[in-house]
Amino acid sequence: MRKVNSNPDTHRNVSMLAILTLVVGLLLIIRFGQLTINKTVNNVDLVEYGQDNENRSSITEARRGTIFDRNGQPIAMDTTSYSMYAVLNSSWDNNVVEDPDYTASVLSQIIELSQDQLLDILLTQDVNQVEFGNAGRNLTPEIKAMIDQQQLPGIQFESQTVRQYVNDHFASHLIGYATPEMNENFQMNLLTGQIGIEKSFNNILSGEKQYQTNLENNITADYLAGDDIYLTLDARLQNFMEESLSRSYERYQPEEISAYLVEVDSGKLITAAQRPTFNLNTREGIEDKWTNMLVEEAFEPGSTIKILTMALSYDMNLYQMGETFMSGAIEVYDQIVKDYNLVGWGEITFDEGLSRSSNVAMVELVQRMGEDQWIEQLSRLGFGHSTESGLPNETIGSLQFDNPVSKIMSGFGQGFAASPIQLLQAYSAIGNEGKQMKIQYVNGIGTNADSAYESEMLGQPISAEAANHVLQLMVNTVEESYGTAQDFKNNNINIAAKTGTAQIADPDGLGYLTGPYDYYFSVVSFFPAEAPQYMLYLSMKRPQNPQGRTGSQILAEIFLPFVENVMINH
Repeated sequence: MRKVNSNPDTHRNVSMLAILTLVVGLLLIIRFGQLTINKTVNNVDLVEYGQDNENRSSITEARRGTIFDRNGQPIAMDTTSYSMYAVLNSSWDNNVVEDPDYTASVLSQIIELSQDQLLDILLTQDVNQVEFGNAGRNLTPEIKAMIDQQQLPGIQFESQTVRQYVNDHFASHLIGYATPEMNENFQMNLLTGQIGIEKSFNNILSGEKQYQTNLENNITADYLAGDDIYLTLDARLQNFMEESLSRSYERYQPEEISAYLVEVDSGKLITAAQRPTFNLNTREGIEDKWTNMLVEEAFEPGSTIKILTMALSYDMNLYQMGETFMSGAIEVYDQIVKDYNLVGWGEITFDEGLSRSSNVAMVELVQRMGEDQWIEQLSRLGFGHSTESGLPNETIGSLQFDNPVSKIMSGFGQGFAASPIQLLQAYSAIGNEGKQMKIQYVNGIGTNADSAYESEMLGQPISAEAANHVLQLMVNTVEESYGTAQDFKNNNINIAAKTGTAQIADPDGLGYLTGPYDYYFSVVSFFPAEAPQYMLYLSMKRPQNPQGRTGSQILAEIFLPFVENVMINH
């Protein structure tokens, strides 16, 4: 067996390594002990530092909740858009525009700027980068992809989250819109609702991402996306109504026009459209009308209110079946109130008086009831009070009177003001066997609407018998030769309707406007009349180009095809 000679250098290296390991180990033990006992390093309290880092959080924009219609069709959602810019200075960024002419030629085929306009921008002197104005902002992912495919040096993008609305015009004032807005607490832009549902439900729709870092730079994140909201609106019917209103608005040029469809037994709002309106995505047209007419505007309702006058009078036994009165004119304190044809129709029944829309009939009934009792009934029906819709800037209308004559005249819809949502809630009792329903526009909140909104009955101010009686009188108003709502007759669907022609106060002085079309024309209807499922309310203010048609005829052009569409697809 051969003996191996040991090397003195090897022994020396091993000894030095062992000593070094021992020294490093002792230093680590001492340091660990210092940290354990003192909990400080470089005069920094590690306990406080650790807690501070755990409590430090940054917030970045997260997904805002999507707004859906009742069938799960998206109405409003978050999407990514891009702003394009070009880098011109190589000392600022190596990726610069190399061939301005070629770049301008290619981009002119994709965005809405000419080649010359683009070239002028790309040849800007003494700047690091240039932007392309509105044509280079809010680019869709598809447009960005088209530009990326061209591989143009120096063309770069910044991304941002924007609110996208599936339809440009879709219950615009009700839905509202959200735009990026600086959040002072977090010093960054967050999508924030500005009007409508986007504003009133902003806290529910808003989403945030919170993350924390510890000493080891480990990041923990909680993604707090906003809750989705499911509305009662039906996108198919809403789009149909939007198109109908657009045609009528363009043709007859009214100052305003609105349409609301309600599910009778639940109070759910199925459509809500108005003109003027605005483009949800571009906001074009919003300067013409900022207000949501459903809740923010009040006007004298006119003769549609007579259905309530009749129903309450029926319940109070203020007239007998078949009882007659003399139409034409009636004295109210120191004034004379006349029927709209000025001479009346002789002696007729009170029931026929509703179908003929007799002012005199309503005055007689309110006088029998007592004007103060009548006003109390209006208040009980919700007039003069908030409906607590939750929407911004809701008006309570006006139920204040400075003389007894106005109190009595309110029995035929003059002298007080109500918003459409107040009228819808009050009128719902007629089509729902006396049960008054709260008008709601939210079906539920959360995934698949797991937080559902229940229908809410506000009370039963009218008996079922009175409601059904008035409903039949509204059918007569459509079907009988003396009815004022014959324009709304449908050969396939039984319609119960009552029209209104409300005067408009003169903004320049006392009294009312006197032109032949200086009115709010309206109609409230229930269909099918034998078992109402829907209530439709239309109103129009002062058509400027009526083309010889009456207010009812103009509204009927919207009404009839829409009702057919509702029932065909029911």
